[in-house]
Amino acid sequence: MKVQRFNGYSHQQYSMQFSGVTPRLLIGQGLEARLKFDQSTGHPVEPHEVESQQATLYYPGLGVQNVKLPAGYVLPKVLDDLAEVELISPEACTVGRNLYVRAEGIEPK
Repeated sequence: MKVQRFNGYSHQQYSMQFSGVTPRLLIGQGLEARLKFDQSTGHPVEPHEVESQQATLYYPGLGVQNVKLPAGYVLPKVLDDLAEVELISPEACTVGRNLYVRAEGIEPK
């Protein structure tokens, strides 16, 4: 059997991992701002420039997954904690045994 591999982020990889599962949003303290880091020093770029936002989703039967969102993204006001949601343009990437997910946004289901 030939193993199919995807390089980088792809919608196919996301579908393969999460097909048929509706995620629930874990709001907690809201979106987490991910700071931009200088690769040479390993410290945040001044004055703490935000590179992206990060949301936490729960996939029933699969567990919790962090999702990378654009830097200026704001959650819609209609979303509550544990609300069923859909990702806008979801993509996933597998690096080793780690799975990374990114999307353009989150909308209520």
